[in-house]
Amino acid sequence: MSFDEERLEAEQGRLYQKLSQTGHFRRGSINATYRRCGKPNCTCAKPDHPGHGPRYLLTTKVNGKTCAKEIRSGPVLEKVKQEVANHQKFRELINDIIEVNEQICEIKDAQLQAGAEAPAKKGASKKGSKRKSKPS
Repeated sequence: MSFDEERLEAEQGRLYQKLSQTGHFRRGSINATYRRCGKPNCTCAKPDHPGHGPRYLLTTKVNGKTCAKEIRSGPVLEKVKQEVANHQKFRELINDIIEVNEQICEIKDAQLQAGAEAPAKKGASKKGSKRKSKPS
């Protein structure tokens, strides 16, 4: 095993360890939205007012369609924010693991190739087979 291969396999182990500590996660993103209610006498009708809110939405894609779920402020919102952040860490770790694995595979391919192209051992016979081809 070469130094590079040892280093990469140690890195792979470290990444797998981090992956196991990711915790719970979910896809999507959280957006804070503000809206106007449409009542002419409401304070949100003023031009400089941002509107009612914030209203937090967890947005995800399911089968190519965007789905939004309202998340109330408080402990549930904080939990969901952490889960979304954990998903991002998960994706980054998976990409790092793939890169390291591809490098390990390339080293192993080169080792196999070098082994297949190794010269014949000293003292090995260089004669062909004993079978003779038929004369034409």
